[in-house]
This record gives sequence, structure tokens and C-alpha cells, in this order.
Amino acid sequence: MKSKNPYVRMLNFMRVSNNSDANFAGCEEVLAYMHEAAANGKPVKITDLVQSLQFGTGPTVHRKVVELQSRGLIVVERSATDGRAKSLALSDAGAKHLDQRSKSLKAVLQG
Repeated sequence: MKSKNPYVRMLNFMRVSNNSDANFAGCEEVLAYMHEAAANGKPVKITDLVQSLQFGTGPTVHRKVVELQSRGLIVVERSATDGRAKSLALSDAGAKHLDQRSKSLKAVLQG
């Protein structure tokens, strides 16, 4: 039975669409964080993701970054200001992925 409540439909959409790929668990949130940071002109480093405390421990964040990079959704480069740090940025494919997810969610919410 399809719910008439948009919030319930959104939760169902997120639950179903995020459970199909165990390796991608938590990666959507990292992409969203990176998108917001880029929109505000802020660079993102792996340490930023760890220090935000919402993405897990260092090894968990590293696994997510490696997964996103292997799928071509982000680009990892050496930081221009600190040679030891790595800067992260959404790739064109990452931006397209978020755009497609947004369109899918909008369609679900509109019923």
C-alpha cells in the first residue's frame, strides 16, 4: 500500500534505495556534505569528515572516501595548502548522481 503521507513516502524511498548496495552505506551523506561545503565555497578534507562526527571513525570515513572515489563520484587531490592533506571534491558524476537522486525523491514526494 502506497502511503499518502509525503514524509512516509520519503522515508520508504530512502530505506529502499539505500539498502540495495551495502558498500554504498553512508556514502550518500558524505556526498551531501561535500555538496553543501562546495556551495558555501569551503574545501573538504578527510579530517573535516572525521571531525564532523556524523560519518564515523577515521577508518569508516576512509572506506567511504575510497568507495566514492572508486565509483568516480569524488576526486581526491593533494591539498594546495598542506602537502600532507588531501582535498576532496565532487566530480561531475557525483553532482549528476545527487541531481538524479533529487529528481527521484521529488517524484516520490509528489506521489
